[in-house]
Amino acid sequence: MMRGLSTPQGAMKAVLLSQMVIGVALVALDLRGTPSAAAPGLFVPPAEGPSVRPYRPDLRPGTPGAPAMRPMPEQLLFEAEGDTLSITGQIAPGDADRFVAWLEENRPETATVTLDSSGGSVSDALAIGRTIRAAGYATTIGDGAVCMSACPYLFAGGTERTVAEGGVVGVHQSYFGENTLLPAFMAVKDVQRGQAAVLDYLTEMGVDLRLMGQALKTPPEEINILTPEQMTDFKLTT
Repeated sequence: MMRGLSTPQGAMKAVLLSQMVIGVALVALDLRGTPSAAAPGLFVPPAEGPSVRPYRPDLRPGTPGAPAMRPMPEQLLFEAEGDTLSITGQIAPGDADRFVAWLEENRPETATVTLDSSGGSVSDALAIGRTIRAAGYATTIGDGAVCMSACPYLFAGGTERTVAEGGVVGVHQSYFGENTLLPAFMAVKDVQRGQAAVLDYLTEMGVDLRLMGQALKTPPEEINILTPEQMTDFKLTT
């Protein structure tokens, strides 16, 4: 636990101090190009792997009897079965509007939203999380599923939030703006505005702002896997 982030003021200070780090990380992403190959154990539960791992948004864990890794859909897929609504894939720009339209068309009578997402668009994640909260749905991350990057914001929208023993939840620095060299230095205002929106959202959802400390210390090309104890301590799980 990071003592300096024990209060909302401490979290805000960390956000402000992180802006240059985020800018440098954005430039590093520009220069890196294609993500590195996935390391063994990328998706194993926290107790069985390192806390910080390479981040691969394009991959998801395989299923028993299938390849260890398989493609993660490039935008969210929505499916309702019984009293469960599943959301799977990367969070693409526009997915928040697609989710609202899907709900209106299908009108699922569901109590639980299951998540399996590597993250993506932060603004869409916040909007979807608010839609989940307004609908009164619980959220869960099942055994073998992942919820990384912006996905924990979807998860935080649940009225009740649970993670199975084999579920993997990870956070890192949020990315805002276009991924080009020049805006990495010019878009600090956008970064600060985006971070403020995330802080407001976490407060609204009842999540401890110390969660941001774990995200801010982890560059975008890596992912910080949270332990069950951390998720309970940060009130991410209920």
